[in-house]
Amino acid sequence: MPNFNKLIVLASKLASDNGVTIQELLRDDNLGYNSRSSIYQDFRNLEISFGLTPYNTEENRGKSGREAVYRIDKERWNEFKSEFMSKTFSSKERRRLSFMLESIGSLSPLVNVSTDDIIPKLNSIIGDISIDAAKFGGYFNLETTKFLDILLEAQETKELLYITYGGDRRELFVIKCFVFSGGTYCYVMDTKGKSYMLSVQRIEKVEQKLLKNNIPYPTPDVDIDKALSDPFGIVREKEEFDAVVKLSDGQGYYEKEKLWPDSVKIEREDDHWLFKVRTCGVYWLRRWVMSLGKEAELLEPEWLRDGIREEIERMNVIYGRNAGNRRKQNG
Repeated sequence: MPNFNKLIVLASKLASDNGVTIQELLRDDNLGYNSRSSIYQDFRNLEISFGLTPYNTEENRGKSGREAVYRIDKERWNEFKSEFMSKTFSSKERRRLSFMLESIGSLSPLVNVSTDDIIPKLNSIIGDISIDAAKFGGYFNLETTKFLDILLEAQETKELLYITYGGDRRELFVIKCFVFSGGTYCYVMDTKGKSYMLSVQRIEKVEQKLLKNNIPYPTPDVDIDKALSDPFGIVREKEEFDAVVKLSDGQGYYEKEKLWPDSVKIEREDDHWLFKVRTCGVYWLRRWVMSLGKEAELLEPEWLRDGIREEIERMNVIYGRNAGNRRKQNG
């Protein structure tokens, strides 16, 4: 079977403004061609597999000035790219694939609900792809995310849904589904644009309205791109505030290697690092700082620093009491 990735790279070179010569292809280490015949075979594969026909433009270049330049029709190449996803995957599969790729891109656990039918299809055209769902903790399966397909469709179509959550049946629009810290969530809004977040796993029932609703899609009261760029603001607890965390030398290097959003700045200072973020997430920021133990110290804001100190004091009471009880038991 032809190498799909190799054909895509070859086609992109042929569709470039300069086209490509056989000698240039032979010199391209990424493509790994070792003979003219192997290149001509892939020219045929492009035509057979993708309907893209390379042709000699009668242009010449190269050291000798006599190397023929080959191209494919750029307009046909653009059509191929736009048609590829729609011809390969159903609408549901494209939504799942997009959701899966977004999850990977945000460094979140991979949602294995996306792997049941998409991966075999990709294998058939690209080659071997293996995704070990267990590697990502087994957080999700089709049962726990059984409403995800409906939610993703409603996100795309802006359809009004009946969603039962916490025993209440609500009329809601889905703004955005996403993965965060081991869970699948969605931002929803009511018919007046008031938004909040739901855990997909805790949704009890989703119903699509049988009749086309005449309720206009409102303007959300949240900027989703901004909300999702806040690494601690998954739950908007208060107005945005600036926080500064002092990180040890080793922890600072570790955090610097992570892919943080633009709201985060990590700067070197003497023998430590300063982690600066603008966020609205009190709970998750506090939880993150405390999880780092002695490697991190929240410097600002003072009110949150006080909150962490009080929580540590409560923990000292709990662990101090338990340690005393164990000593008595051990006598």
